[in-house]
Amino acid sequence: MTDVKPLGTLDPWLHPLAGGEPPPLSNRLIRALQAHAAASAADVATCHQLANRLADPVVELLVGMIVEDEHRHDALLRSMFRRLEEEVDFVHANGALPVPNGSISNDVDAATEIAASVRDLMRNEHEGARHLRHLARQEPTLYGGLYPLLLETIARDSEKHATILRYLLQLVATAR
Repeated sequence: MTDVKPLGTLDPWLHPLAGGEPPPLSNRLIRALQAHAAASAADVATCHQLANRLADPVVELLVGMIVEDEHRHDALLRSMFRRLEEEVDFVHANGALPVPNGSISNDVDAATEIAASVRDLMRNEHEGARHLRHLARQEPTLYGGLYPLLLETIARDSEKHATILRYLLQLVATAR
């Protein structure tokens, strides 16, 4: 008969560098965000090399869109892990991501009006995404599929905006 060990237990023979207890969630998240940022930086460098090797204006446009998003993501990730470092080290970090403090609005009428505006924006983002996808389906081969691709990326950004607005709606709802 074979003895079976529970999966949740750290075995120093299987994980010799683990050092016992796993690090707190904040430390693990900081390291994961830093690793992702480093990997993204390497991807950005590869994108630049790709654009330089192909020397095509369409490639430059598309790679530029990716690089622009990656730069924005990198800045956001860095501010996120600065916030986490503040909590782990108990030291103020410049450029740390602000976190909600519950001071959105205490005026019930204003919060109701703001919530209605946010819902309208969410609806507009969803409708815009559907419309853009409809346009892309109408001309799927336009310029070798470039226009449908661009319309799809804009539609996905609209969905991202709707997700952000949904979070804002939750903030407003909890402030009431």
